[in-house]
Amino acid sequence: MLSLNRLCIKPGAYFPHVSSAELILSKRFVHQFNAKQTAKKLYETLGVAENCEDETLRLAFVHLAKRFHPDSGAPEADAIRFSEIESAYREIRKIRNAQKDAEASLEVEDFNYLDFQHTAPQHRHYLTFNVGIGTPSKRQRLHTIERAQKAVDNVMEHRLKKLQAEERNTLIGMDKQKAKDIKTRYGMDRLVEDLIQEAMNKGEFTDLPGMGKPLKTTNATNPYVDFVTHKLNQILIDNGFTPEWIQLSKEIREETEELKKKLSEARNDVSKLPLTPKDELIWNDKLEKFKTTTRQINNKIDKYNLLVPILQKQMLHIRLDKLAEKALSIPPSKNIKKYSDTSHENSKVSMSQDLFNLISDLFSKKIT
Repeated sequence: MLSLNRLCIKPGAYFPHVSSAELILSKRFVHQFNAKQTAKKLYETLGVAENCEDETLRLAFVHLAKRFHPDSGAPEADAIRFSEIESAYREIRKIRNAQKDAEASLEVEDFNYLDFQHTAPQHRHYLTFNVGIGTPSKRQRLHTIERAQKAVDNVMEHRLKKLQAEERNTLIGMDKQKAKDIKTRYGMDRLVEDLIQEAMNKGEFTDLPGMGKPLKTTNATNPYVDFVTHKLNQILIDNGFTPEWIQLSKEIREETEELKKKLSEARNDVSKLPLTPKDELIWNDKLEKFKTTTRQINNKIDKYNLLVPILQKQMLHIRLDKLAEKALSIPPSKNIKKYSDTSHENSKVSMSQDLFNLISDLFSKKIT
């Protein structure tokens, strides 16, 4: 009975003893076997071999994705199949990246194993303060003295540089610099002058294209126009070309002045204001003749306003009635002369009449 209880209580007595290391190895073997089977199925899903290149794997995934993508519109489109292909590709990429990382870590471990650990020699301990010989306390003292001396040198150098900078900004320093510049400049001027005189004596300036002509000092360029356009405009100007809007502006000014001149001449043919009915008819006839000229000038102004590139240079139409009123407001020059002549004649007649009356009065007094 006791033996039976022992058998029931310790059933492991009938099984062979298995160590923990063997159990771990068996579990690792099973895990590796399952991982290999899973990877094999993933490769079969993509239809490639296990030892294929990464590029071949990528091309296979792209080809299958185009076939089974649900948005491709192909007859084989299947969302489930596409998700299987995508997950298989991602898992394979993850496995391959893990393998590459493991290989890289193994190489590093091998290198570290082959490399000998560097141990600093014992004499490096005595080079802690980088100066002198002797015990560490003595070297530390020498090191402190050296650092203090270096600090003093740096301070002195900084002060010297500061003083030199201040001296350059003072009048004495500026005078020295100016004197140096003058020497250099005059020396260069003399050298250039000697070279020019030598070239003139050799006759090297006689065949120059601009000899005897003033230098072109004007270099007015528009910053808003590129260099090519500026050069083209300069060539056109040199050849006598002017834009159409400039020609129109000149013609408009000349014709307007001519119209004003004709109106002033027509004003001399009528009398002073207010005009008589006869003079008013003459004046209206002359204005009718000027209407055609006014219309032509206004047409040119319309064309000019369309061509002018600057808005501020546009012109307004001329108004014949305004010009006529302005011309009428000026008294006529010829009639003034006529009126002055007639007034002079009238004064002469009145004077002669006064003399005749005086003589007649004298004779009448003598008779009485």
